[in-house]
Amino acid sequence: MANIKTNLNGLEVMLFFWNSVMSKEKVNEGFLNDLCSMREFSYIYNEDFNNESLRRILSALNNKEPFSGNKTERKYYSNNLMILEYIDEVQPTIDAIKKLNLDKLAEETKDDVEIIIIPGISGSVEKHEDILLVDFFKLKNTENGLTISGESFEDVLKKQI
Repeated sequence: MANIKTNLNGLEVMLFFWNSVMSKEKVNEGFLNDLCSMREFSYIYNEDFNNESLRRILSALNNKEPFSGNKTERKYYSNNLMILEYIDEVQPTIDAIKKLNLDKLAEETKDDVEIIIIPGISGSVEKHEDILLVDFFKLKNTENGLTISGESFEDVLKKQI
């Protein structure tokens, strides 16, 4: 039986950020810099999207400013705007993620894995050695449980492990 750890640190800090912006509280730049330096976010960075991209996007959202950047940056900004607009509809998905029980999956696999659920840019689940990076923006809570791209979340994880 494998040890499966679900890491929600990045999602939790973004939830705090979204709720702060929604309640018209300013988040200080030090917080944004710390957020952008988190290990969890480092997995989404690439040549089109880096920690400065994330900081600029969050700063624009925090200050309610328009944002311009490359295609990946604009998509990430847009996804965050959608979360801010529909935060009440997103909350059941967040609640389902927090209650996620992967014991059955752990019994079926041999390798230890860390599942990091974070607002990302991939639109799917990516494997990085012993880490599965799940793009929160693509998770949906349905009557049949969590899904990603219309497929059961657990089934998607099984394929990746």
